[in-house]
Amino acid sequence: MRIEFAYSLEKDIWCLLNKGKSSNNSPNPTKVYQELVLRYGENPTSEETSKFIEEYLSENNIDTGECIARFQKDWEKVANEYQKRAEAVFQVSLPKKITAYLTTNNRCPYNIEENYFYVSMSTPSPVVLTIMHELWHFYTWYSLGVSQYEKLGKERYNDIKESLTVLLNSECADLFPKGTEDKGYPQHQEMRAKISNMWISDKNLQKIIAKLIEFND
Repeated sequence: MRIEFAYSLEKDIWCLLNKGKSSNNSPNPTKVYQELVLRYGENPTSEETSKFIEEYLSENNIDTGECIARFQKDWEKVANEYQKRAEAVFQVSLPKKITAYLTTNNRCPYNIEENYFYVSMSTPSPVVLTIMHELWHFYTWYSLGVSQYEKLGKERYNDIKESLTVLLNSECADLFPKGTEDKGYPQHQEMRAKISNMWISDKNLQKIIAKLIEFND
């Protein structure tokens, strides 16, 4: 599995317009989206968003090429070890290449069908932590499969896959930048605590998922 970093203005525009105002896990607009609306008003167009991004990159001295090189270097320091540990947890491997698109947005969605996710150039959170978090969702999908998604439904599947990232804190903490952790969303803290406790007792992901489904039945 290899991560290829890239920047696409079209993808950046999409991310801001579609995931800037709100998302599945948060109703709040991102900081950068708020700046976009402040400058161009509610419901900005693609053309306005394109101009905003150009101005934002310039005003914040962000060089996308430099970011790509830096993110690639930071990721390669932990990539092999992370993959080894993630595959041990999920017992699956990921596609050979996944693209990480840079975005000015503070929110980083992903698309498993098209093998890409986003990393932010505008957040103080270390990019390595974002990559590990997003890839964990990929591993979850390939481990559970479409049948579990259809059985659970979109909302319940989302709660489980977001909560499962708590395992990053036990399995990959030493790979994180110093002083960081995967915190998750407020609404998932109870489930994350359950997962942590179950993992301590028995590091069997399929059993844990089965119990999580039972909790929600």
